[in-house]
Amino acid sequence: MRKVNVIKGDVIFQWKYGFYGLYFLMIIIYLVIFSFFSGDVKNTIVSICVYSDPAAMGMFFMGALILLEKSQRITDSIAVSPVTTEEYILGKVLSIGIISEIVGIILMFRGGSGNYLLCGIGIFAGSVLFSLCGIIVGAKIESLNQYIVWTIPFEIVGFIPVIIYRIGLLWDSRLMLLHPGCGVMQLLEGNMEMALLSIISIAVWIIVLFWIADLSVRKMFRCSAGAKL
Repeated sequence: MRKVNVIKGDVIFQWKYGFYGLYFLMIIIYLVIFSFFSGDVKNTIVSICVYSDPAAMGMFFMGALILLEKSQRITDSIAVSPVTTEEYILGKVLSIGIISEIVGIILMFRGGSGNYLLCGIGIFAGSVLFSLCGIIVGAKIESLNQYIVWTIPFEIVGFIPVIIYRIGLLWDSRLMLLHPGCGVMQLLEGNMEMALLSIISIAVWIIVLFWIADLSVRKMFRCSAGAKL
């Protein structure tokens, strides 16, 4: 029950600060952009946009959420509450993942994969991966400028290889699935042949990133408000 309340609290917090309004605006903007394209070009653009925005926005929104919590001393309260670091992380990841899933599926109806099951898994997996990255960075910084600088390496590694991969470079190479973003892209495209390997790769990376995020949040809670708790 406590886990549900944590997720509910994150959803309310996100609604209060207009995150859902931003997602709705994103839907309108992208649907307008998609209307100018057709065929394979449109499918490629839809896949890249779904990967780089609704899924990957978890990283950017996560940093904003954690900074807001720090500025309002919410993390201080959470640090001394019965809420565990695992529950804190799951609340953030799942609350962002739900809205990312909704937005991503809406956009995929405009093009891309016809396999909406794999597509849905890919959208949620991408959101989880980038949300965990956002938590790792957000737990270590104290200002928006710091967050922007710290996320640059994640953006370079997370976006550029995957976009090049989706365009066609080494698309049939299973070795590329070592990059979780490439696995997400294969799922977004509904590629059954690569689905199992993609899911395994993504699952391994999620476990690793969750472990790192847990360590980062524990340290953030211990040093909350600049003092050891």
